[in-house]
Amino acid sequence: MATSQTQASQVAIIRKTLSELPAPSDYAPVTEAIGRSTKLGEAEITKTLSGLVSMPQSTTVFANPPLHAANVDCNGTSIELQIRSFSIRGLLSESEIVAGNVTPSHLIFVGLFGRLPQRNNLVDEELLIQSLIDKKFYQIAHTKQHGISGIKPISFHVAEFMKTFSQAGPEIAIQHVATLHKAEYSKKQRQPRGFDDHRNSGYFLIRKIHVHMMNVAVGGMSTYMRYLLNDSPNLSEQELAEETCNFIEQHKKEGKTAFETCYSLLLGRKANDVETKILERMGIIQTHHGSAASNVVARYMSTLHAVTISDFFSAAQMILDGKRHFGAIHDMTAFIKEIEKIPEADQVRIIKEKVMMGGLPTFGHPEISAAGRGNQIQQDPRAAIYLSPFFDAIDQKSLRLSARQLERLKIVQRIYQIAFIEGLTKPDQKDRPPLRLTPNTDFGAWCVQEGLGIDDPDRTLLTYIFRGFGWIMDAREQLQQRIIRPVVAPHPDIIPTVDNDPTVPDQVVNVHKRLARNEAFSPSA
Repeated sequence: MATSQTQASQVAIIRKTLSELPAPSDYAPVTEAIGRSTKLGEAEITKTLSGLVSMPQSTTVFANPPLHAANVDCNGTSIELQIRSFSIRGLLSESEIVAGNVTPSHLIFVGLFGRLPQRNNLVDEELLIQSLIDKKFYQIAHTKQHGISGIKPISFHVAEFMKTFSQAGPEIAIQHVATLHKAEYSKKQRQPRGFDDHRNSGYFLIRKIHVHMMNVAVGGMSTYMRYLLNDSPNLSEQELAEETCNFIEQHKKEGKTAFETCYSLLLGRKANDVETKILERMGIIQTHHGSAASNVVARYMSTLHAVTISDFFSAAQMILDGKRHFGAIHDMTAFIKEIEKIPEADQVRIIKEKVMMGGLPTFGHPEISAAGRGNQIQQDPRAAIYLSPFFDAIDQKSLRLSARQLERLKIVQRIYQIAFIEGLTKPDQKDRPPLRLTPNTDFGAWCVQEGLGIDDPDRTLLTYIFRGFGWIMDAREQLQQRIIRPVVAPHPDIIPTVDNDPTVPDQVVNVHKRLARNEAFSPSA
């Protein structure tokens, strides 16, 4: 009796916890500015600001201000780096993550619920989230779903896809399976339940985690299958699916979390403790990053009530892999491939040309002052945070790089030296300080993944695994606020002026009159 009562109490607490929503942001700077401009009689300012009022008002998820200042030597010139910082919900700082005091499930809980996880005799809230994530991840491989070749395990559908498109990135495999999942609704002749601010928040959260972990599992399986196919191109779909499932199942038996298994899938082999530490830190830090394009799209998709939860993740993911978002990682690979086979002197020339044209991959940032000619320049710390444990592993000889990896990373190091340490000066601007560019998050991510042997098509998957939870954080907050729409102000020169052409108003009036009478859709007498 006591046991059943305890279980009932646990279930009640779990339901209550999962249904808990973070407090919506009450900070509305545009609305407040409209109020101030109205009081001051600034009609033009009020009019301009009013066009922005339907944008997301603010967030309580993430903050990323310049916080630290540190001086570095650049060829004898002292440069002050204005180092950006970040916090999740104002409760977790990047320093806590870097110190190794934060697990993925701890950070995810804080982001989802807006408070620190609690632990009592009945429920460990951090463990609750991790258990939910693990459960959803491990059940996916064997889950059956409709596909082109019939109802089969999802692992088979992924294998079928990879046999045809072996070099496709995991994002394409995810979109393929997501489309099959969405098409299943038409097979069953029922409407999917997508995003809706009236859904039970607890059950809705479980569904979002379920769909996300399905995508994560699909992406991870596709990556591992590529390794298998590179070694054994003649493997059948069934063999691919079975080997991949066995690999995942072995990790489950060893008590590995979903995240730990994903690191192994990314590497195409079992990740050791050093590799796990490196990838986990890099992944956690990418969980959220404010108003990044993919996060804004996630907010749009939630507030506009995406038809399916799959649509929500697919849309944000497509933006994540945009050429001007994390696509810079793939651009860097293409750039290295372009120059790695030519003499060093020519490499330097091409790198300098890239800097001057403003197209150097993984350097600069659209939201921060990551380029400048003065003695102050802003720095995204994430590249350094990723590289720090990577360098430690090299120094401790727990990570050994191949000759090709060393050669490629040497080129990337030279890019850093040219773009930032040396800087560039145009021939007609020799009296001005050199232009310097600082690296962004993609620089560190590229270096680490190159050194760990992760294939180029898979180098945004780690970001997706963790950023997906960031999108859920955005959705849970945004659904509590008013509908938002993108606003692009029209140029004054194209705004129509009043004229006497009656064409459009006449049609409006005539249609109104017809709809007001009986039998509007029957022929007129």
